[in-house]
Amino acid sequence: MAALQPGTPAPEFSLASHSGQTLSLAGYRGRRTVVAFLPFAFTGG
Repeated sequence: MAALQPGTPAPEFSLASHSGQTLSLAGYRGRRTVVAFLPFAFTGG
């Protein structure tokens, strides 16, 4: 998947937070939000 251009609406998705809570992008619509994915962040793997 290619990166989105600035200003392009992100596609809807849901994911689990580090605390096990399910978060959905729809819950943040209308608010200025930055989404960053850091796979395996802060792990030794």
